[in-house]
Amino acid sequence: MKKILFALLVILSFPVLSFTYAYKGHMEDKEITLYLSTVKAFWVDKDDHKQIQHVLSYDCLLMNLCDEVSQQTSLKLYDDKDIYFDNNDNRPKMKNSISYFKFNHSGQTLFNQTLIGYWFDGKKNQQYPVKLQKQFEISDEADDEFDHLELLQADSSDKFYFTAVLSKQKKAKIKLVGINVYAKSNHQLLQKIQNLNYSYNQFNSIHLEDINFDGNLDLAIKKYASSARIGANYDYYINDKGKFIATNLWGSDIYFNPKDKSATGQKNCYDYNEKQQRVLTTIQSIYHYQKYKYINIKNSCQFKNMDTQEHRKCNDDEYNACLLNRNNIIRENPHVIGEDNILYKNMVWYKGKFIDGVVDDE
Repeated sequence: MKKILFALLVILSFPVLSFTYAYKGHMEDKEITLYLSTVKAFWVDKDDHKQIQHVLSYDCLLMNLCDEVSQQTSLKLYDDKDIYFDNNDNRPKMKNSISYFKFNHSGQTLFNQTLIGYWFDGKKNQQYPVKLQKQFEISDEADDEFDHLELLQADSSDKFYFTAVLSKQKKAKIKLVGINVYAKSNHQLLQKIQNLNYSYNQFNSIHLEDINFDGNLDLAIKKYASSARIGANYDYYINDKGKFIATNLWGSDIYFNPKDKSATGQKNCYDYNEKQQRVLTTIQSIYHYQKYKYINIKNSCQFKNMDTQEHRKCNDDEYNACLLNRNNIIRENPHVIGEDNILYKNMVWYKGKFIDGVVDDE
């Protein structure tokens, strides 16, 4: 709850920080990387074999001064472990032994090419010098462009960490063009997943989950921007002895059942009929796991009138309407898909048959 609150505060109260920065340098004898964005701040010690991400909170959030960031004389980032939420007065509070970064403001912006300051260890009551150089900046400004920048991802396993490979052309959106897989023990690049054309989701482009029930975490890559969809839409890869193999399964709201090694994708379509009664159409797709693939076994559709409690199988029109309307398909161009799609290919149902679909990610 606390982290959700802080993220909302940043978004609502810190409009000038529409960026993602990466800084690299030293905290005394440690080589570290510091990541700063509108929704997340954290640092990582290069020599830490676990690659723990030390989450930070902006000073101005706690002081309620984010709107006055241009007047600040320093950038202060508190260790999130030393902050707690006081239920008595509904405010975040700091422990007496809080640790933090402090960087002096020595230019026109708080986020200069070089950050010079210190890390104060509240438990040891000692500070350590810090000097960091900006490695890159990710911005969605129209004229900005960059190619194959790697952004560390929030999710990781005990052996691997992941970076999102990002590119942007002028006048275009930021695109996720690949995922790189690294060994935590020595930072060796183990695998490149390339030729993607997905949305930019900052530090949350991947999700790890055991989807073939062998005890190893598998990889799910988020395809679309979180704000553009109902439900997170993922492309799934099986972990085969450290090599991630593409399945033919992608979609949103997919439930994986270890009892029969199946996956079920479900879509609920709420609407009103001609009598202005509330109706619910539910489509399910069932898949079974076989040799690194999920095979589509069957689709089913149920119709329910919420007001009369009528419950039955869908007819073709109701089934097709759910696929079309709830996917935001432009009827003049039935190939365009929006929101989500529980099918394992980019296909849409149109006039009684499946046709190729193209994702509309506006």
